[in-house]
Amino acid sequence: MKSWKIGAISGLIAGIVLGIVVGETFANIAVSLDLYEPWYIPIITGNYFINIPINIFWGIIYGIIYSKVYNIIPRKGIWKGLIYGVFLFFITVFRIYFYMIPYGLYMNAAGEYFASFFNWLIWGLVLGISYEFLSNRYYPTKEKKKIITYDMKSGILPGAIAGLCGGISAGIFAVIGHVTGYWGIITAGEVVSTIDFWMSQFGTHILINMIWGTIFGAFFAKVYNLVPGKNVRKGFYYALIMVFITSIYCNSWDSTWYAYRGQYETALASILSNFLAVGNTIVFGLVLGLLYKKPSKVIEKGD
Repeated sequence: MKSWKIGAISGLIAGIVLGIVVGETFANIAVSLDLYEPWYIPIITGNYFINIPINIFWGIIYGIIYSKVYNIIPRKGIWKGLIYGVFLFFITVFRIYFYMIPYGLYMNAAGEYFASFFNWLIWGLVLGISYEFLSNRYYPTKEKKKIITYDMKSGILPGAIAGLCGGISAGIFAVIGHVTGYWGIITAGEVVSTIDFWMSQFGTHILINMIWGTIFGAFFAKVYNLVPGKNVRKGFYYALIMVFITSIYCNSWDSTWYAYRGQYETALASILSNFLAVGNTIVFGLVLGLLYKKPSKVIEKGD
């Protein structure tokens, strides 16, 4: 059995466990601790039946990616799954609410940080156990493939510059959303278009994009040879992959929850806000691919 199939099955198992057993549990615990805004509590809870297929879908996607990056994840065995799960929490929920905090969504951020951390931790544990079991059973003589990586410091400056440029492009798309009224800040369950307020946050968003651009630029050096394409295209493809498994992943939950409750206008605004993320991504990826130069010194990673 090929490694990607083992990853897909392992992600499927982890997604089922998260959807059926864990998904609602920590959200309800967070609610009991008063960690969500009152208007958001009916949105975040009572999603048992729709959470299952969403968890399964993303579980398979992340499981396949896990099989591809397995050799560059530190530690061995089950620990790899745990580290991978915590890393996904960091680049998905933690990152998205890092942007939301400047808009005053403190309690929602606290609730999501609490619930999602434990969800990802358990998901990573189940993924790690499943992957090791299936690998030993169906792929016991797997080749210890060496992957050439580069020093993460080589991606810091290109990532920071690309983050700056991406942040500016995101600002342009944010203005379009506010002007048209199709997307804005979702507050108390309603889309609020406030250009003046957004303009006051422009500098903050540029700084945040630079911070995350630096982080993603550093990670780009680690996965450089796993990304298809060459030069600028490699940066572009990398950025598209990252926006799909981070921003679009997070957005898929909110938009589905709103639609599930008949709040179609808010759901549409949530979906359309992906234009902001994609606009940021296109510029970030092109600039990163243009600026990044492979160091002469390489690092080999393997099992």
